[in-house]
Amino acid sequence: MQETIELKKRTNKQLQMPLILYSFFLGSIIIDVGGSFGLKYFVSICIFLYIAISALYSKLKISFSNIIIEVLLFLIAPLFYFFLSFGPFSVQPTMALRELTPFATWLLYPLLLQVVNRDKIISCFTTALFCGAVLIIVMFCIIYIFHMVNHSQYIHMINLIANKYRIGYLGYNPNVNIFIPNVYFRWTLLLIPAAVLLLNNGYLRLIIVISATLLTISTAAIIFMFLGLACVLFGSLLTKGILSKRYMKYVMLIGCLVLFISLLMFLCDYQVILTYIMSKLGRSSSSTMIKIGHIKTVLDLVFKDVVTFLFGMGLGSSFYSYGVNQMVSNIEVSHFNLIRQYGVLYSICFFSYVFMVFVSLLKTDRNGKLLSIGLAMLFLAAGTNPLLLSPVYFLVLIISRAYVVLYAKEKSYIKNYLYKYYV
Repeated sequence: MQETIELKKRTNKQLQMPLILYSFFLGSIIIDVGGSFGLKYFVSICIFLYIAISALYSKLKISFSNIIIEVLLFLIAPLFYFFLSFGPFSVQPTMALRELTPFATWLLYPLLLQVVNRDKIISCFTTALFCGAVLIIVMFCIIYIFHMVNHSQYIHMINLIANKYRIGYLGYNPNVNIFIPNVYFRWTLLLIPAAVLLLNNGYLRLIIVISATLLTISTAAIIFMFLGLACVLFGSLLTKGILSKRYMKYVMLIGCLVLFISLLMFLCDYQVILTYIMSKLGRSSSSTMIKIGHIKTVLDLVFKDVVTFLFGMGLGSSFYSYGVNQMVSNIEVSHFNLIRQYGVLYSICFFSYVFMVFVSLLKTDRNGKLLSIGLAMLFLAAGTNPLLLSPVYFLVLIISRAYVVLYAKEKSYIKNYLYKYYV
């Protein structure tokens, strides 16, 4: 539409600095997701300074109605629970503060509202995760080569570095009785929405992202990635009654890729990997039993009194879990951990916010609909990893919320433009 093109040309000069800072933030998540190198915090400080200076000189154009919910839910409420934690709940301030730091990711939200061109937000995200997928494949090959030439000391060194700097889990995979490189970065689940969004952005990048996800041997990443792709592909079949030629090609491409990898695993006698992935889905698996134990313990704790039910046990609080039969402060079932720490009141507000963003995305354009599926799949996958209240999930949630606001702004501009010149 001509009006849309004019809007994008008019605002192109305003995009550069917010986009640059946003790109740097995405890069810092890929390189320094744990913050041990200080890169993530440095970029966050730069974003804060940019927002502060822009606000000081009245160049930060944000409607208060677009940030009021976020200010209440992700700034004021966490601060209230922070003081509640080391006050009445007697949690160590350092432990409570550690749980509070992920909320700083919301500094990205007002920055993204300055970008205006919402397609740039999506393209930067998919590009960053494509680079991340290439990194996974390269690390997988490096570790495998070290194993083939009998240099296990280098694999051990990679593992130590990854653990020390909280990058992820790299090295040997102790869960299978054959050698397979373990390459799991802490941001790996971001490949789920990236794969879904790449259904609208070319074949090669999608193949790379899917391949990288499979190489991680992460049950959550693989299952929810394919579930997300299936929702998009067959959602089109349900709504339109027919798969478009474009989506049909994707179905055939993904099917051939999975068939090829399955055949390769069979010929190389790696069927044990598939057995390992599928075993984690069973109720009798150790991983599943631990999660069930965590859930039962959390439910017992939450319902023990009214205060805990409404306000939780406090940020960073520890508890004895029957899942592992020891004291823990963080558990993989993030949704229940949210309820345990914050109580039912905040949890209902948080889940309602996610649902609101999801529904709003469905009312936008094609990219918005794809993003809604990616957001939903990541929300479900976060139930198997401690990622719900983390920069990883917040990043996609922020992108989704900003996309909805920018879409509404563009629609409003076009409507006003048409009214001004044609009425």
